[in-house]
Amino acid sequence: MRRLARAIIVAVLVCLCAAVAAQDQTAEEFKKLEGGWMVVAAEQRGKPFDAIRGGALVIEGKNFFLRTAAKNEFKGELRIDPSKSPKQLDFIHAEGGVVWNAIYTVDEEMFRLNYVEAGGRDPRPTLFATSSDSAGTVIVMNRMAKK
Repeated sequence: MRRLARAIIVAVLVCLCAAVAAQDQTAEEFKKLEGGWMVVAAEQRGKPFDAIRGGALVIEGKNFFLRTAAKNEFKGELRIDPSKSPKQLDFIHAEGGVVWNAIYTVDEEMFRLNYVEAGGRDPRPTLFATSSDSAGTVIVMNRMAKK
């Protein structure tokens, strides 16, 4: 009986440690994403999508604010899962119940994603490329200088 109790305690501790490590990984990813990003390139249906160049995304904590090149504005909350490959990101819009499902990669100066609107017929993208029959939009952003 003692062995079983010890095994259960060890299993619980291992699960708790794994949960803390996942939270730490997520917190680190949010730190990498935080700040301002400017759209420098985009692709849709396998072709350049220049109409959105110049749009800006600002991330503060888990919140986002997006101003498109056409001056449309969106805000909401981000959910990320950096344990997936590729890493996953969801934009949960504050208004209208819209959610964008994306994959992403980020470093100090570049943030790249491919997204689709959730709830549609299109699954979350798996590649950072589009084709004539794919629904995703690939966006490449550079970090904006801090003011």
